[in-house]
Amino acid sequence: MLGTTDVVTFIPTKDSTKARAFYEGVLGLRFVSDDGFALVFDANGIMLRVVKVQQLTPVQYTILGWNVEEIEKVAALLRE
Repeated sequence: MLGTTDVVTFIPTKDSTKARAFYEGVLGLRFVSDDGFALVFDANGIMLRVVKVQQLTPVQYTILGWNVEEIEKVAALLRE
Protein backbone atom coordinates (compact mmCIF):
# COMPACT_ATOMS: atom_id res chain seq x y z
CA MET A 1 0.00 0.00 0.00
CA LEU A 2 2.70 2.55 0.93
CA GLY A 3 5.47 1.00 -1.15
CA THR A 4 5.02 3.54 -3.93
CA THR A 5 4.77 6.67 -1.79
CA ASP A 6 7.52 8.95 -0.51
CA VAL A 7 8.98 8.46 2.96
CA VAL A 8 9.11 11.40 5.37
CA THR A 9 11.63 11.30 8.22
CA PHE A 10 11.21 12.91 11.66
CA ILE A 11 14.03 13.89 14.00
CA PRO A 12 13.37 15.68 17.33
CA THR A 13 15.27 18.73 18.56
CA LYS A 14 15.07 21.06 21.55
CA ASP A 15 17.23 23.69 19.81
CA SER A 16 16.07 24.47 16.28
CA THR A 17 18.79 27.09 15.73
CA LYS A 18 21.57 24.58 16.39
CA ALA A 19 19.71 21.90 14.45
CA ARG A 20 19.42 24.09 11.38
CA ALA A 21 23.11 24.99 11.56
CA PHE A 22 23.98 21.28 11.74
CA TYR A 23 21.66 19.86 9.08
CA GLU A 24 22.13 22.73 6.66
CA GLY A 25 25.67 23.90 7.40
CA VAL A 26 27.45 20.67 8.37
CA LEU A 27 25.50 17.96 6.53
CA GLY A 28 24.70 20.18 3.55
CA LEU A 29 20.96 19.47 3.37
CA ARG A 30 18.86 22.05 1.56
CA PHE A 31 16.67 24.01 3.99
CA VAL A 32 13.11 24.21 2.69
CA SER A 33 11.08 25.91 5.41
CA ASP A 34 10.25 26.42 9.06
CA ASP A 35 6.55 25.72 9.45
CA GLY A 36 6.48 26.47 13.18
CA PHE A 37 6.32 22.80 14.14
CA ALA A 38 9.48 21.64 12.39
CA LEU A 39 12.40 22.66 10.22
CA VAL A 40 11.97 21.04 6.82
CA PHE A 41 14.97 19.89 4.78
CA ASP A 42 15.39 18.16 1.44
CA ALA A 43 17.61 15.11 1.96
CA ASN A 44 18.20 14.09 -1.66
CA GLY A 45 14.50 14.00 -2.43
CA ILE A 46 13.40 12.74 1.00
CA MET A 47 11.65 15.18 3.33
CA LEU A 48 13.46 15.46 6.67
CA ARG A 49 11.40 17.19 9.36
CA VAL A 50 13.39 18.29 12.41
CA VAL A 51 10.53 18.51 14.89
CA LYS A 52 10.66 21.12 17.64
CA VAL A 53 10.05 19.49 21.03
CA GLN A 54 10.11 20.70 24.63
CA GLN A 55 11.41 17.45 26.13
CA LEU A 56 13.88 15.08 24.53
CA THR A 57 15.07 11.73 25.80
CA PRO A 58 18.10 10.58 23.81
CA VAL A 59 17.89 7.02 22.49
CA GLN A 60 20.67 4.46 22.35
CA TYR A 61 20.17 3.50 18.71
CA THR A 62 20.44 5.08 15.28
CA ILE A 63 17.43 7.06 14.09
CA LEU A 64 18.87 8.42 10.84
CA GLY A 65 21.68 7.35 8.57
CA TRP A 66 23.12 7.60 5.08
CA ASN A 67 24.55 4.91 2.83
CA VAL A 68 27.94 6.36 1.84
CA GLU A 69 31.10 5.11 0.21
CA GLU A 70 34.37 5.45 2.16
CA ILE A 71 32.74 5.94 5.56
CA GLU A 72 36.09 6.73 7.20
CA LYS A 73 36.60 9.76 4.92
CA VAL A 74 33.05 10.99 5.48
CA ALA A 75 33.39 10.59 9.26
CA ALA A 76 36.69 12.50 9.21
CA LEU A 77 35.10 15.36 7.26
CA LEU A 78 32.20 15.51 9.70
CA ARG A 79 34.59 15.63 12.68
CA GLU A 80 36.27 18.69 11.14
